[in-house]
Amino acid sequence: VVASGRRHVVMGANQLDRHGNQNLSAFGPLQQPTRQMFGVRGAPGNTINHATSYFVPKHSKRVFVDKVDVVCGVGYDQIDPENPAYKYLNIPRVVTNLGVFDFGGPGNTFRALSLHPGVTAEEVAENTSFEVAGLAEAGITRDPTAEELHLIRETLDPRNLRDREVSA
Repeated sequence: VVASGRRHVVMGANQLDRHGNQNLSAFGPLQQPTRQMFGVRGAPGNTINHATSYFVPKHSKRVFVDKVDVVCGVGYDQIDPENPAYKYLNIPRVVTNLGVFDFGGPGNTFRALSLHPGVTAEEVAENTSFEVAGLAEAGITRDPTAEELHLIRETLDPRNLRDREVSA
C-alpha cells in the first residue's frame, strides 16, 4: 500500500507556502538553521506518491509563509507539469482552526474553500503571509452531523485528545 499510491496521508506542517511546499525540517537556511525539527522524514515520498492533506491547528503567518525555508513536502511549483510525476502530486485539503483550503487558486495556489463559523476573511488574510485566493467566495464550514460527532467522540478520540491540538 505504501508504494502503490493508494493511501491518503494527513501530515502537519511547520511551514506551508502558497504552492503547497511543506517544511518539517528546519527554520532558517539548511546549512545553518536557527531551529531544527523532525527532519524531512517521508514527506517527499508521501507528497509525490500519495494524496497528502495538511492539518494545521493554529493558522498563523509563522506557518503560512511566502516561501518555506526547507522543502520537505513537494508543492505544485516544484515539478514541471510536463514531468510524468506531476500527475501524482495531489494536495486535496489543508484544514486549520480558521477554515478549509486547497490549492485550486490561480497556478495551483492556496485557496479558501470554507471558513469556520465566526471566522472572517480578514482574519485569514491577517494570519497568512501571502494572498489567499477565493476568500470572498468561501462559504461557511458546515457543522458535523450527529453521526460524525458520535464517531469522533466515541470511536476516534474517546479521551478527547483533540482539545490539546485545537482550542475551541
